[in-house]
Parts: sequence; C-alpha cells; structure tokens
Amino acid sequence: MMNKNLLMSYDEYSKTEHKTPYFYIFQSKEQLLYYFGSSHSNDPNHSQFSLLKEKWREFIDKTNGAKRAVIVEARELSKKEFTLEESIISRGEVGAGAYLASESGSFLVFGEPQDSDIVDYLLKNFSKEEILLFFESIAIKFWHKNKINKSMQEFLSNHTNKYRKLLNWPDLIISVELIDSIHRKLFDQGLSIDNEKIFSQITNPAIINSRINELSRSQSMYRNEYILSQIEKYWRGGYNIFVIYGAGHAVMQEPVIYSLKDSKDGYNCS
Repeated sequence: MMNKNLLMSYDEYSKTEHKTPYFYIFQSKEQLLYYFGSSHSNDPNHSQFSLLKEKWREFIDKTNGAKRAVIVEARELSKKEFTLEESIISRGEVGAGAYLASESGSFLVFGEPQDSDIVDYLLKNFSKEEILLFFESIAIKFWHKNKINKSMQEFLSNHTNKYRKLLNWPDLIISVELIDSIHRKLFDQGLSIDNEKIFSQITNPAIINSRINELSRSQSMYRNEYILSQIEKYWRGGYNIFVIYGAGHAVMQEPVIYSLKDSKDGYNCS
C-alpha cells in the first residue's frame, strides 16, 4: 500500500527549501488526501489559518457524503472549545483541526504515538539522562515561548512523576540544577537556562552537533513512521483524509504519500 522507504531523510531535508504552510493533494480513483503542513501558531490572525479554511471548504465540497478523517499532531485533547478562534488560541493548528472535524462530523485521529512508546524506542540507543535533557529542553523552549506564569523551577518539577514512570527512574527529582548538571556532563559546560537559542539548537533534528541532536532526529523519524502508519490505516479504511501537521513532516512524508494506492475491501479502523 505505502512505501515507507521513500521517507525523506534529514540529510535530504536539510538541503530542501520549502514554503510554510506547505500544502499538497493526493488523489486516487476513489479517495482524496489533503496535507496541510503548518507553522506552529496559536494566533488566529496568522495568515495560514485563512488558507487552512479555504482548503478545508474545498475538501468538504469534494468529499460530500463520503467518509472523512482529520489527522492532527497530538495524542489527545483534554478540552473542546466552542469556536474556531478559541480552538486556535488553545491548541494552535491542532485545535483548528479538532474543531473542523467536530463541526463537520468527520472522524478525528490523533497522529502521535504515546510518550511511553517513544521513550521505549529511544532507550535502545540513548541514556535516561540524554532522553530527559531532550524532553526538558523542549519544555524549556515552551516555557520561554509561552511566558508561562510559573517559575521555571516549578514548571520543570511538575514533570517529575511523569518521567519517573517513563524512564523507570524512581528517585528522579527534576530541577533546574539537574538539567544544568546533565548538560554539563554531556557538553562539558554549564547551561545558560535563560538562553532560549541553546534549547532550539540542541533539539534541532536537522543538524548533528551532539548526541541530543541525534536523539531528536531519531524520535522525529520514529514519529514520521508512526504518523504514516495512521494515514495508511485510515486510507485503507476508505476514508478521505485531511492531515494537519508541521510543515517539516509534510515535506518529508510527501514521497511516501504519493505511493498510496486505492483502498480495496476496507480495513478495520477500530
């Protein structure tokens, strides 16, 4: 059905220039797939949301009366908003996709694997400390970007129970000091916790300057393959699909998407 060997590597991707949002359509004799590669934004006035609404209306018109699924970059949604604007403010393009799916009666699909699956995969090649530094660096970027109304210490310590379980690390206590000590051990230098740029650099999967970059690339490729398996599952189930994911994923997955064939006798999507 789908040739995942065509998935673009990060070496190939790093040499690719593309627009964001990045949009394309795949159509077979019987089905239609729209892929909207977005920028991550919680601003309802961002120009990409006008384009998203335009492409969504087009998709709805072309699939009238047929089965539809919307696949978003999330593993769950804890709250449903009542308007598209509120949904975007709350969860960005993920919220927009969830709202549009609900409004149209389309099936909402969460495209992300569980954290436990990602961590189990990473533990095959990376240490617990490396994995913790990666995920907490992502969290620190989030703290900086969203100006969270908590101290960084309080924000990070709230993750302790989660990573005790995920990493099987019973005596773990997450703190700014611990993250600094892990960074010092891995990079042979201290960490400037207020320098957001550092966390963007070490978690960037498109460059390889450290083990954390390698880890980031590994988890991203794992996620790409999982996302593609979800797309294939619902395609084989006879659904027309509207995917809303980050633009990088859209670009890297495009060659695989074009390897899709018509669904045949249906597929159990339960």
